[in-house]
Amino acid sequence: PLKMDKVAKKKGNDEDDVNNKGEHDDEPDPNKQSTNNNLMLVSGISGTGKSSLIRKGLGEPAAKNGYTFASGKFDEKMLRPLSAFSNAMTSLAKHITVGSNEKRELSSSGGLSIATLIRDKIRDEFDEEDMEQLRRVLPGCTELLGVGAQRSSLYSTSSEADATDALGSLDLLAGKESIAQMHYAIRRLLKIICSNLKGVVLFIDDLQWSDTATLDLLKSITLDGEIPS
Repeated sequence: PLKMDKVAKKKGNDEDDVNNKGEHDDEPDPNKQSTNNNLMLVSGISGTGKSSLIRKGLGEPAAKNGYTFASGKFDEKMLRPLSAFSNAMTSLAKHITVGSNEKRELSSSGGLSIATLIRDKIRDEFDEEDMEQLRRVLPGCTELLGVGAQRSSLYSTSSEADATDALGSLDLLAGKESIAQMHYAIRRLLKIICSNLKGVVLFIDDLQWSDTATLDLLKSITLDGEIPS
């Protein structure tokens, strides 16, 4: 049997929210939520067609209505933090940079392509330090973020031992800038992207193999009412 749960977004602050708020208040304010951001969880026995259900039940209708469907999948053999989310963002960036060019989608702002408009807004929004952090976490989004300095990403490894190093890199990143700031940067990026698309559906498959960093990030995105569509 399949089970589908629409996760209600929490109202008000709890102790964890208070403790995680930084000096710059980078965490989303639950009191400023919109009804646009929703998290749906689908559970069931392995092999019952959950992934197909999502692709046909959400992906195909989303595409017909002009929404962007992007997906990423966790792998129990690849212990890499944020890997499925990073893959989903790569798929989203590819749709923007390749799909919009093929369809010659233009924005309402001076006849610029949607991809060009999003790139320009990203450059205006982020300083180089933020961009470098995003490139490390989302290495497949360089078409939107630019190449930058040649530094290793969290996903350039192939073995379990290297994956452990990648997890350590994420901890180091947290020590330097804080996880809250990384969440904030990704939410700002999504706000720019979603503001220029009709709607976005991110599908994270095999969430049972996910990591704490991904779950915390998904919570942060879901609670942010300033991200449209």
